Amino acid sequence: MMRLVTLLLSVLLALPARVNANTALPTGLFVANALNAHPLPRVERVPSVDGWEHWFKLERGLLTLRPDGRFIASFRYYRQHVKPRGAVRPGPLLNETYKGRFSVQGTRLTLNPDPTKKYKKVKPIIGTISGTRMSLPYIVAEGQSKHPLRLDLKREGNW
Repeated sequence: MMRLVTLLLSVLLALPARVNANTALPTGLFVANALNAHPLPRVERVPSVDGWEHWFKLERGLLTLRPDGRFIASFRYYRQHVKPRGAVRPGPLLNETYKGRFSVQGTRLTLNPDPTKKYKKVKPIIGTISGTRMSLPYIVAEGQSKHPLRLDLKREGNW
């Protein structure tokens, strides 16, 4: 009997005093379903400083949050530099991928992209995450012009 009590006590002491499910990082594949509250694919025109516009069409956006606190974001899109309201002849479909670290505090999600050859210092992107939904605001700044974007994503797969 004494051995059983000793065994139970040692097991209980080995367990954490309190288990907090909120400390686990959210993980999985999040798929973009809207850009500025409009479903994908979505076209946006961003004014540039030279009087022209940056036209782009976002076809797809994916964000994978890994259990080790790393993320991979990839986007498929078309892009053109056009006259305002000018005709658009999209070029080739472009792909961009970003990697980095992420952290979560409550519903606040912070993405810290790794530096690239083009950008040595990259600003973090701060969004919100709640359950299976995520929202990432982003400001496209071209000279004096600023254009707000918001990408909404939904979790569609586990890690």
